[in-house]
Amino acid sequence: MRNPLHSTGALLAAFAALGAFVSFSSAQTVATNPVGAVTKTIPVGLSTLGVTLTNSNLVVASCSANTSNVLTLVGITNVGALLTSGLPYYVEALTLGGNLEGDRFDVDAAATIAAANNTIVLNTSSTNNTFALTAGTAIGTQFALRQHVTLSQIQAACTTPLVGNNAASSADQIQFLNASGNGFVSYYLRSNGTEWRQVGGLVNLSNTPVPPGTGILISKRTSPVNIIMTGSVRTNTFAQPLTVGLTLKAAPYPVSYSPAALNGTGALGWTGNNAASAADQLQVLNASGNGFISYYLRLNGTEWRQVGGLTTVTSSSLFAFNSAYFVSRKTADANYVLTVPFSLTPL
Repeated sequence: MRNPLHSTGALLAAFAALGAFVSFSSAQTVATNPVGAVTKTIPVGLSTLGVTLTNSNLVVASCSANTSNVLTLVGITNVGALLTSGLPYYVEALTLGGNLEGDRFDVDAAATIAAANNTIVLNTSSTNNTFALTAGTAIGTQFALRQHVTLSQIQAACTTPLVGNNAASSADQIQFLNASGNGFVSYYLRSNGTEWRQVGGLVNLSNTPVPPGTGILISKRTSPVNIIMTGSVRTNTFAQPLTVGLTLKAAPYPVSYSPAALNGTGALGWTGNNAASAADQLQVLNASGNGFISYYLRLNGTEWRQVGGLTTVTSSSLFAFNSAYFVSRKTADANYVLTVPFSLTPL
């Protein structure tokens, strides 16, 4: 069960970040979220990217029944017909105030296509899933079905071509922090300019997903490039379970965050200590791309400082919505959520 914690900011922040939005009427059921674009310049060297926007909803429907791995939807004849074989998909719970709001589950696309009916088959082994369903848990919950953002989609969002090379060390790379938090899984663009492979591998992995809320590193070999990511703005709570150790996160909304806005207090489960090494930390890549700036929670459980500094940065917007940030935790929080940091006002 998710417990939304707080909401900050205003819709103006999202407008400023994204530009034009599609308006909607409060008298209608909204199946299309506000949309816009987020830009970032990727310099030569190492930088981070956060993908805050989502691909458009393929369908929004309520669940009438569920098992641990199958959702039965209302009003849909053939969910599988909406999917393309080989592409990754997920569902996100939208129901405002519901127990599952903001939870996400990866889809077994092949099984859903084969079912060819009103069900979605879930990939219960995916580490991207934020919750373990049991029979009946999802009844009455409204879900959005979307395609994951992929490596090839990030490549396509670049205003000039990325650099490909059959030698990984000479190619542009996209990197994920591994599950242990002690290294990176690297993908490089091949010289044909379309194929992505994991370093050391032989398989085309261009459709590798960038799961919502997951930050990535980009290693750019030559010439800066602008990335223009378009998509939809989520308008529901976002579940983002926190594990012990180091993880690389991205903001789920197009708003920059402070430690306070990330619910970083002792009262909400964060570990504070006046010794930085014993405290929970939030970290960002520095401007040179060769090190990290670290912030830690003090023993009082409310004050954040830069490691080695004396200035309080609790309310400073340190974590840009178009970048990624590291979270270093001493304890896990399976129920960590972020609520929508702006208000939606019908135009």
